[in-house]
Amino acid sequence: MVVGDPGLQAAREAVQIPVLGPCEACMHVAAMMGQAFSVLTVLDTTSPGFVKRARVYGVADRLASVRSVNIPVLSLKGDHSPVLAALTEQAVQVVRDDGAHVIIFGCTGMKGLAGALGAELAAQGYGGVPVIDPMPTTLRMAEAFAKVGIQHSRRTYHTPPRKRIDGYSFLGL
Repeated sequence: MVVGDPGLQAAREAVQIPVLGPCEACMHVAAMMGQAFSVLTVLDTTSPGFVKRARVYGVADRLASVRSVNIPVLSLKGDHSPVLAALTEQAVQVVRDDGAHVIIFGCTGMKGLAGALGAELAAQGYGGVPVIDPMPTTLRMAEAFAKVGIQHSRRTYHTPPRKRIDGYSFLGL
């Protein structure tokens, strides 16, 4: 699962089950849970994508900031101490300086650290700020949509017509 929501629109067109992107889902949850939210991501190069998606998803006016911890994705594995320290530093800044009331992890590699970050924020006097971990949040939302029978609008996400694929008959296509 990638927080950037690659292939989201095409997937919604292709299948008849709820398809949620972690970025879209978490931005809307954050907008429901507080006045303003910030995204904590891995590298500065990913920041513009979050700003763009906030505009596309209709929540740009609620996006306080996007900050990075400057730790590459592959370095998020293993010892979480340096990741948590970097997240804590940036989280304090987005709450104190940027006005964030909710924080979203901008990388699924940060999974499992929401509780620890919330505790660190509370220890520094910034308790009560929800920290949204995109993996469980998005998965539980998709599960809830499926259970109550909510699907994507076929007026928005048209199912493409089947196409004949030439040259691949040996695959049964």
